[in-house]
Amino acid sequence: MSAEVTVAAASAERNGGVPAHQLSAADISDSVLYMAGRDINLHTRQTMSTVLVDRDELAAVRRAWAKRDRQGELLTTASEVLEFLKQQEPVVVIAGARGMGKTAAAVKALSDYGRDLAGQQADSPWVLEHVLPDWEQQPGDGLLPAKRGRGYILDVSEEIDQWADPVAVAKKIVGHGEALQKKGSRLIVIASADGWPASGTPGLGRIVVRATAAPSGKEIVQTHLARLYPLATERTWLTADPDDQGNALTDLLSADLYPNDAAILALELSKIDDSPQALETARAAATHWRDVVKKVFTATRDNADDRALLLAAIMLEGVAPSDALAAARLLLKEKAAKNVRDILTGPDLVTRLEDVEARVSAGRVTFAHRPGYPGAVLSYVWRQLSDVQKPLLAWVKLLTRQGALGFARTSQIADLLVQLATGEQDLGPLDVARAWATSGEQAGREAAASMLATAAADPTLGTVTRARLRDWAQQDVDRARVTAVVCQGSFAATYPRQALTCLRHILGRPVEDEAVADGDVALRTMAGNDTLLPQVWETITGWIDGKAQLAGCRAFLALLDPQTAPSTVTLLLNDALMHPETADELVTGWCASLADPALADRCERLLEKWAEAVADRELADDSVVHVLDRVVDEHMVTGPMAAFLLGKEGVAYNSPAVIAMRERLMLRRHGRRNRTPHTGDNESAAL
Repeated sequence: MSAEVTVAAASAERNGGVPAHQLSAADISDSVLYMAGRDINLHTRQTMSTVLVDRDELAAVRRAWAKRDRQGELLTTASEVLEFLKQQEPVVVIAGARGMGKTAAAVKALSDYGRDLAGQQADSPWVLEHVLPDWEQQPGDGLLPAKRGRGYILDVSEEIDQWADPVAVAKKIVGHGEALQKKGSRLIVIASADGWPASGTPGLGRIVVRATAAPSGKEIVQTHLARLYPLATERTWLTADPDDQGNALTDLLSADLYPNDAAILALELSKIDDSPQALETARAAATHWRDVVKKVFTATRDNADDRALLLAAIMLEGVAPSDALAAARLLLKEKAAKNVRDILTGPDLVTRLEDVEARVSAGRVTFAHRPGYPGAVLSYVWRQLSDVQKPLLAWVKLLTRQGALGFARTSQIADLLVQLATGEQDLGPLDVARAWATSGEQAGREAAASMLATAAADPTLGTVTRARLRDWAQQDVDRARVTAVVCQGSFAATYPRQALTCLRHILGRPVEDEAVADGDVALRTMAGNDTLLPQVWETITGWIDGKAQLAGCRAFLALLDPQTAPSTVTLLLNDALMHPETADELVTGWCASLADPALADRCERLLEKWAEAVADRELADDSVVHVLDRVVDEHMVTGPMAAFLLGKEGVAYNSPAVIAMRERLMLRRHGRRNRTPHTGDNESAAL
């Protein structure tokens, strides 16, 4: 299959089975344009990323909706929002404290609204999407998405209190909502209790629904078990009918559970088997293992060995008991085992593990019988034994070094730490990412990127995590490298604007250090993603024309290297032949880079790479000459271009590729000067 056919097929898949050449103008206006040969419209305005409301969210509001609050009164938030939508208000704002079920109410209202539309607009499917808050300070013009047939949910509850001018932003959001209505789409904004500027501003207060009553956590668990996990109701230990007074859950559940915590608990309970210990396990899970953890730590109050063994077993779950023991000694900084007498008269290793609620199955340590227990232990240690936080993280770094006991489990350990961070709402556990990101090991770099990307997307911890990444981007080389590594992963796809903001700081560092090199990699990775390239290109050309010229030039040179970014530079050069604005941007980037003495060596090397790539037929001759011919006009007798074309003292250019490119450029100039194409210059004649 040719490249053209492959790309056309991929384009058809992206456009719902319709090939790109059959799309109408209306369809194209709402999407990035893909053409054969991976030719992308680089100048399409990019909006903020969105993620679909998943099936579980929809199932919860459609089949297991909790109708009552913690006091047993009927909840009205979703119905009030739905009424506003039916009245065709451009935007509906749900304001309230955390734990009021605001997001679920938004999904419920939009889902019900979409069902009413189904009969009227059968040819336009109703899709619900979460809009990700991808901005540095506050949303600006043109950032919010505006596709047809969408129900958008924008949660700014953790952002809105930091907005410099909330009234101005709120007015822009309402204006965007009016534009969405014309496309058959709707927008719901989730705000903090007092963040939305409702008072004193005509129109802004009228669209606010106050979420003042929280859904009953107990009812959420019961309805989810009854209607989403029906197999669970067949187990003898569990009756999920909320009207059954003999319900085994009655004394396990609290109405004060946060809605999200209640939904997670229902899922955990649904997985508990029908064993004799099932009710005990359910009780422990419902109380987040509080009593079990307290019992274990009371029993080991004066026994650091067993507490260390428990922590080692959690971090290294799946290893042999002897490896867990070795890791425990590493935590306690005990290099040698006890004498033989103590070993022979002490408790068995497996018994010690069982005493701290671990099990050994098939020679491996496991907590499969205690779902949620490892996280509860780590939270207890982090909160109750806070003095051990730094030694604990130092131990994790030792465990995950190349060849160490935990090296193969780096990603799993990262998952445990990010769960700890989000559960405790504390960025402290994420500090280990600095060591991983700068370790030189791929596993560590990937774990650091994944861990911080997960924290950055957390509904409550995300705002401060993203702020920390931006802050680290401007600090010492190690912290800046952490941010650069994170921008090489999923964070950049989810929050591309914030990733590019971080990279602007990194690539603008006064010295070209390891952080800058990592930033180059991150930028090339982003540009290699077809959906991100237009935004990357728009951003770096803006840097070049603005106050971040050094960052822009470094980014420009990183994307144009045929050795490290072959597909991107090929696409950009091909696009320049068809679109004058792209050619102008390439020329501007080259001229700005060539004018910076700090980038002279890098520019000179890149010119040579272009010449070599043309000689090896990796870059098209005509597209390279089309750009460089214009650059020569400004830089023929100065700097790296002069060295490339004319040579420089002490350097002999013997490369046939460089000589051929010199000749090609000179012929092009000669042809232009005489306003007559050179007979051997096919490219000049074509252009």
